Amino acid sequence: MNEKLQAVTLNNDKVARKRKEARLTLPDPLRNFNGLPDEAYVRLPVVLMLLGVSRATVWRLCKSGALPAPKKLGSRIAVWSVQDLRKVLNSGSLWTPSASA
Repeated sequence: MNEKLQAVTLNNDKVARKRKEARLTLPDPLRNFNGLPDEAYVRLPVVLMLLGVSRATVWRLCKSGALPAPKKLGSRIAVWSVQDLRKVLNSGSLWTPSASA
């Protein structure tokens, strides 16, 4: 009985480690953002991690004009131009008081 408990505990530890590793991995577009061409596009999860904000905040920033509007590829797919995101990030205008609506 004790051996079974140890086996279950070891298995649970392995599963927990795999989950932790999965959370720590960055999407490739975010990991290589500086290496992406200006003509590339990224989806919402990359924008979320790049800015460190929630989905609602991204859409709020788009509505206020502080963040460029995404290009819609379908009814549920939106992409942002890497070039536009770089301009906004380099300008520093994203977090000015007038940008938060």
